[in-house]
Amino acid sequence: MSIGYLLGGIFCLAYMVGVGYFGGIKKSPGLLKLVKMKLNKNMSDKTAAIICLVFGLIIGALGVFLLVFGATR
Repeated sequence: MSIGYLLGGIFCLAYMVGVGYFGGIKKSPGLLKLVKMKLNKNMSDKTAAIICLVFGLIIGALGVFLLVFGATR
């Protein structure tokens, strides 16, 4: 397995845990405030949590793909 795919997959899964869990499921106020500050200040907390959850799932799928793709190389 190439080390680049392994590290990329691990970091993508860590991002998924950090953003998807703490932003989307646990709804950490600091992370939601950061998302609202970067995207739109008039956004509600629910919308920011949904955005965190969606991006966490997308990056998590990318992480799984990188791990599988690296294992087959």
